[in-house]
Amino acid sequence: MITIGRMAERYGMLPSEVAAKATTYDLMISDVLATYDRYEQTKSKGKVDPTVFGLTQEELKAMV
Repeated sequence: MITIGRMAERYGMLPSEVAAKATTYDLMISDVLATYDRYEQTKSKGKVDPTVFGLTQEELKAMV
């Protein structure tokens, strides 16, 4: 419900219009955007914790 409300706000639609017209792809994109926004906010504060994203320190070292 919160996602539908935020999508309606962003696109200038009523929540009932979003519920009737949105697809699961729209909902997934909205979720990805919200997650990325949270990540960017955390990163700008210098508080990024790589373990939040499911990577161990060893995996991160292997990537480098």
